[in-house]
Amino acid sequence: MHSTSVDSGQQRKDSLVTLPAELLPKATGSNSGATVNGLLVGVDGGATKTIAAAFDLDTGTVTAAETGPSNPEAVGFDAAAASINEAIREVLGRAKPVTAGVLGVAGIDTDEERKRLLSGVTELSAPVTLAVNDVVSAWAAGSLASPGIAAISGTGSNTFGVNSRGGAWRCGGWGHIVGDEGSGYLVALKAIRAVLAYRDGRNDWTELVPRLLDFYGLRQIEDVKPIIYRDFDKARIASFAQQVAEAAHGGDDMATGIFQQAAADLAEQISTVYRALDFGGPAEVTLIGSNFRAGEVFVGPLREHLRHVTGGRDFAAPKLPAVGGSLWLAARAAGAEHRLDPQAIASALGDADAHGFLPKP
Repeated sequence: MHSTSVDSGQQRKDSLVTLPAELLPKATGSNSGATVNGLLVGVDGGATKTIAAAFDLDTGTVTAAETGPSNPEAVGFDAAAASINEAIREVLGRAKPVTAGVLGVAGIDTDEERKRLLSGVTELSAPVTLAVNDVVSAWAAGSLASPGIAAISGTGSNTFGVNSRGGAWRCGGWGHIVGDEGSGYLVALKAIRAVLAYRDGRNDWTELVPRLLDFYGLRQIEDVKPIIYRDFDKARIASFAQQVAEAAHGGDDMATGIFQQAAADLAEQISTVYRALDFGGPAEVTLIGSNFRAGEVFVGPLREHLRHVTGGRDFAAPKLPAVGGSLWLAARAAGAEHRLDPQAIASALGDADAHGFLPKP
């Protein structure tokens, strides 16, 4: 909860996202999960789809299922819970009891939102059941829930970090109307604006013009208007970002500039998290999200902006897909992290990732 300072009248700035006590690192040498049996369940839910995964602590097997969207800001709490319930039902099959479950869902920020979502998820009954913002699962997927910073740039954007003392800080994640800086959505929207400015006579020609027409199957530039307003779909608009990346790789100045600005915006978020958590040295930064598939036109300038954060080290690729991060957090809550093999989990889940992730070189 945020509070207001009595002395200054200014709102105190607390972390937007904190780690529940169950997800804080356990003491070294703890093996409390040695005799834990049953299933662990992890969920990664976003505005496009929901993925659930179950890990059998007895056999080491992993199952996964994909259903519809579960970001309550996009589809409402009832529809979000319905998608999550369907995914959990598919992976459980009611075979064994669930020991712990973690739902990493976009759009979940407050205690009230967490309680409301959990009240609708009737398919998951476990001694420990937690709902967290999906950026927490992304962080866990990136670093196996170790100290570091996770930066998401997919359809939307968000940044989250945890230091060695368990302190956490989030920057961004405000959505497409007032936020999403450095995201695929904003890259695509700025490209569309550039094309419209060309149509007005305010911009020079850019390779983005024919790419926009071809990508959306338009006869003329002005036909894009219904896509933006009447038939608005954030993910559909964001998907044009890949065309912007290709234009940038081809030397288009407008496309290149859009990605340079996106890198600067995302770097500001990452730097803010780094300062807030006082890492006391270089921090590992993991890049997660489909927008990083743009490659060096995006990652290159981001790397230059963040040398003071990384100490010159390159960015890390996620150890797990996002749903694997939720599964890892469920294992931590059960005291059973040591019983999960991250490589085996990653292999079993494959590309089961609601956000997409930066492929390892």
